[in-house]
Amino acid sequence: FYTWAGGKQSAPLNLCAGDYTGREMMQGLVREVRKLKVTPLPNHYVVAILKNKNSVVGALAIDRDTYKYKVISAKAIIIASGGAGQIYKINTNEPANTGEGYAWGLDLGADMIDMEFIQFHPTGMAYPAKKRGRLVTEKVRGHGGILKNKNMERFMMRYQPKRLELAGRDEVTRAIIQEIREGRGTKHGGVYLDITHWEKGLAEKIIPDVFAEHMEVGIDIRRQMMEISPSMHHMMGGFRINEWTETNIPGLFATGEISCSIHGANRLGGNSLAEGQVFGRRSGLRAAKYAKNQKEEVIIPTKEIQTEINHIESFLKNKKGISPLSLIEELKEIMWEDVGIIRTGKALLRAKKNIEKLQKQAKKLSAKSRGQLQDCLEAEAMLKTALAVVIVAILRKESRGAHYRKDYPQMEKKWEKNIVITKRNGKLTT
Repeated sequence: FYTWAGGKQSAPLNLCAGDYTGREMMQGLVREVRKLKVTPLPNHYVVAILKNKNSVVGALAIDRDTYKYKVISAKAIIIASGGAGQIYKINTNEPANTGEGYAWGLDLGADMIDMEFIQFHPTGMAYPAKKRGRLVTEKVRGHGGILKNKNMERFMMRYQPKRLELAGRDEVTRAIIQEIREGRGTKHGGVYLDITHWEKGLAEKIIPDVFAEHMEVGIDIRRQMMEISPSMHHMMGGFRINEWTETNIPGLFATGEISCSIHGANRLGGNSLAEGQVFGRRSGLRAAKYAKNQKEEVIIPTKEIQTEINHIESFLKNKKGISPLSLIEELKEIMWEDVGIIRTGKALLRAKKNIEKLQKQAKKLSAKSRGQLQDCLEAEAMLKTALAVVIVAILRKESRGAHYRKDYPQMEKKWEKNIVITKRNGKLTT
């Protein structure tokens, strides 16, 4: 274990286990779940959160082993489904981060807040192509990694001469993009991250995962510079919650990246792990208390279940419909090009028009087999989430935190406020 200070941190705030910290936390949580004899439902895909009147009453899921539907009744539900990195072409996220949680919230009429604030990590792998976007942790820069362009210039001297590589993530990201766009990037469309000056054994100790990822493709970062470029990383926005993770929907709680809580317009490195621990515990405590106080039995409307099932089965009937994977790829390209690191009103409006066009096409999504049903559902969720991001990004006519508008480059006092987006009568409103 060791401590480190990341970008814009004046003291070492993070206690880490190499660069396996999240994995170590997960292993501890899994052991506790087994100890408490909690029954997990592995390999299930949640289709929808079910509601009766205004309160949540359960969820509908598909068993991915048997493709049978499963209805789960619940007096309280905690959504902890993570972010939506897969709506972007290049991202550091797991394949499962396709934004269902945001889509569930919008469909339920929950208030979603700060959806325009998307964090792009400065350092994702740029090479080789099969690993493009894979996270190169901020710990590399936190321990003295140096960014260089193809001319071997330490270019952060031009942009952030005081903090250099430990400036804010948005600041470092924009500096890298400018170097690449002005022709000072590497042949693989990135810049260099250099740790060849580190003392012997430090790379294996401090960043074993990054070290192993590069060794897999024949790059020894102890002797060769890494090629990196920005990659979509984290969403600051999500469900509007109170300090006990309660949403505006009775019985519904949200925690972690899916919620909007402590990060403001731009998260600092390491803070999401602390957030998950603190607010995950608070969610559990308050959801348990809420469920205990609900004396009436849960009643799930069969009509709502059947409506959801009919919708899912329609994908199998669209024999000559649209492939969900091709639609997803088109969405990823739109988000990366027009709703990315540097935004303009013109590009955002173009993205909105194109996403709405894809939503119309999505009515003809086709699943060639039951194994493709999840792809269709993910495509729908990604489109809903992406559209919410674009709508609020258009509204915020300033630059703040991770939201940078080239046409409005200054931070404005009048925009020192949050934008809430919700769905009313089937339409997104702010």
